[in-house]
Amino acid sequence: MKAKKFAPAVIAATAACATLAALAQPGQAGDAQAGRAFAIEACTGCHIVAADQPFKPIYAGSVHPPDFKDIANKPGITPAALIHYLDTLPTIANHPHMANADLTPEQTHDVAAYILSLRGKP
Repeated sequence: MKAKKFAPAVIAATAACATLAALAQPGQAGDAQAGRAFAIEACTGCHIVAADQPFKPIYAGSVHPPDFKDIANKPGITPAALIHYLDTLPTIANHPHMANADLTPEQTHDVAAYILSLRGKP
């Protein structure tokens, strides 16, 4: 009798945990097109995001940030690695690293998806 009372609660809790686990997967990539659009607006001041971006980056210093295509082609780059990097940047830039862009989780996943879409492209 008690098992019948708790079965719906157990099923609901299990479904909720599965949903949360799926959302929390650090390797999940987002929408590459949305990531490109966001990066064109937010990242082109320092990075070459796309060959057709509206203006060239302005480099403040002797070390210029890597092109998104170069980031995509680094060995070991995964969605999880990009997301972790973007999520753990310091609030104030440590030379030669960039400062935290304070991206939402969706923006972070979208930018990571866009960067990885450039892998292997000339």
